[in-house]
Amino acid sequence: MISGNKVNASPTKEFFVEMLIRDILLKEAIIELIDNSIDGARRTGQNKNCSKIFMNFNKDIFEIEDNCGGIPLNIAREKAFRFGKSKNNKTHEENTVETTGIFGIGMKRSLFKIGEYFEIVSTTLQSKFVLKVDVSEWLRNETDWDFTLETYDEDIHTEEEVGTKIIIKKLRDEVSREFNNDDFYRELVKHVERRLGGEISEGVEISINDKHLAAQNVTLIDSEEISPIKKEVTYNFVKVKIIAGIAPPDDEEKQRYFPEKAGWYIYCNGRLVVAADKTSLTTWRDIDNANTGIAFHNNYAMFRGCVYFNSTYPEKLPWNTTKTNIDKNASVYLMAREEMKEIFKIVKGFIDDIRRDRGEVLDLEEDIAFSKSIASRVTNLGRKELSTKHVVDSISNNLELSTVKMKPVKEEEKLVTITYQKPKVDVDLLRETLNVKSNKDVGIKTFEYYKDAEC
Repeated sequence: MISGNKVNASPTKEFFVEMLIRDILLKEAIIELIDNSIDGARRTGQNKNCSKIFMNFNKDIFEIEDNCGGIPLNIAREKAFRFGKSKNNKTHEENTVETTGIFGIGMKRSLFKIGEYFEIVSTTLQSKFVLKVDVSEWLRNETDWDFTLETYDEDIHTEEEVGTKIIIKKLRDEVSREFNNDDFYRELVKHVERRLGGEISEGVEISINDKHLAAQNVTLIDSEEISPIKKEVTYNFVKVKIIAGIAPPDDEEKQRYFPEKAGWYIYCNGRLVVAADKTSLTTWRDIDNANTGIAFHNNYAMFRGCVYFNSTYPEKLPWNTTKTNIDKNASVYLMAREEMKEIFKIVKGFIDDIRRDRGEVLDLEEDIAFSKSIASRVTNLGRKELSTKHVVDSISNNLELSTVKMKPVKEEEKLVTITYQKPKVDVDLLRETLNVKSNKDVGIKTFEYYKDAEC
């Protein structure tokens, strides 16, 4: 009971938990748990080719298990389950390893997001503990925020025993519905393959409901004709690498680009935070910023840019607390964005030069033809998948996209668009007379007829 000049300003557990989980999507909560496993392997120096993470779920239960080093007993007691991380209480390993843990809330937020009961069994070479928490019971005591270990030991364990297993039951109603939805499962698989593509490429084995995941990474043309632009800078203990260029066709057979895949991809310590951005967050113009940049157009469907922020101080990286977006006001990002703008100008200029060779692009059919013209020129050129840190580092710093001028369209092949309107009844009559299917074909045929007759 509070008396005198004291005023109770402590949070309630229920409010804290509900606010903690409100702004994170279920699939992002799941990725947080995968990140924890990967960070465990990083801290112990485990070879990623040996790291395995298995996840299974249905409408009643969620399980994730790994062999990634386990949680040491002293870390479990003092840090792993605290709500928040003290800046002055970091271990030496945390200052020498690039991890994704920032604020000390990721794992707890994920556990609370998924269900109301969880068990954690974690084993290292020197210790083991079992933790069981019924969240509804824990919420009842407003003054005691601690968890109680079910069992623990400080014995020697074999490498085969090492790892962590998390079981979550009493799933939230909305989570249970999602776990019972095939569309959610397919979306989750693609999301993890994209967000953790680099880790998968480096050898981390991840499976979801017995499906082994394959990496999805950005690929750029890298040949004598076209090389990616690359620039590296360091700012306040953060290493920044910016790479941009021309992608190979998304559909090789049809020589097509998919505009939804174009844009900027931003990574923080290996985690993809922003994918295919085409907004004013990066270098484009949109409704939130109509003063700078250019609005995205399908002409730029072949553009891909990647920005890598890496640091052993993850709190200095420009990501938000859920690691699902960028803090656009972070000083390191403001610096990087200026570099991104300059690099984008180079790639944009290259694409615009090719477009000028073809003439104006004014309608959808011409737009598709333009994309195909670039696709056909780069299909057989060398390429590089930005799959691992080693691959990214192997690309030389370079501010010239094309070292050899791409073969221009011949003068007689240059095309322009002619647009005019005529009464529908007349156009329909000509289409039937000429035995063609489209209004465009009517225009081509009548143009050819007049040219042959009068020129």
